[in-house]
Amino acid sequence: MEYEKIVIGLASVLAGWVLAQFTGILKDFLRLRKIRKCLLEELDELESELERTLLIYSRMLQIYSLKGIDNGVPSPLSNHIFTNYYKDAVLGLNKEQRISYQLIHTLVGGVNSGMVELREVTSKFQEKNITNGAGSISGEDGDLWGKKVICEFNNVAAAIWHIRYHLQNPKNPDLSAYTKSHEAYLKYLESVEKRVSEIIKKAKTIPREKFESMYNPEVFAREIL
Repeated sequence: MEYEKIVIGLASVLAGWVLAQFTGILKDFLRLRKIRKCLLEELDELESELERTLLIYSRMLQIYSLKGIDNGVPSPLSNHIFTNYYKDAVLGLNKEQRISYQLIHTLVGGVNSGMVELREVTSKFQEKNITNGAGSISGEDGDLWGKKVICEFNNVAAAIWHIRYHLQNPKNPDLSAYTKSHEAYLKYLESVEKRVSEIIKKAKTIPREKFESMYNPEVFAREIL
């Protein structure tokens, strides 16, 4: 009888231990799955924010085309989930997913750094304008500002492509060289350069007073990329 009690007791302990282990594993699995889902949702959110940023830079290109300098700078992008939780999910991702996530968020960091740099350039010209008057802003100053805007437009567009590609291929966002995806990316970059030239060229025909209006229906009738 005592023997049976001991066996039953040990079996209960073992069953409790197994159940606890299973519960812990299940909780970890569900947590990691939630993090992976949130990482993808964050990419979707970043795509929307980057498209908004691209629209702002598109307007700046138009101002540059008209020999002006805009005073504004886009707001920085947030990637809170990647920054705080990627390390917890990384072991559950494959090589292609890890490379893609890290590249995307490196690009996002570059976009934010570019905003800071553009703000510094713009602030310098604002101070020059206040101190010495509008006539002190030279054509070279305008070209410096415009080239910085073009650079940031290209950076944002690159980040958008990588996010879209990852969202379209979440299980295998392969970025290997000389693949179909690599070819598509290079063609995309060429289209971005053409788009920049088109924006600058078409802006030359836009009346300056249109930039005084906050709402322009033409903007909402087309896509930037």
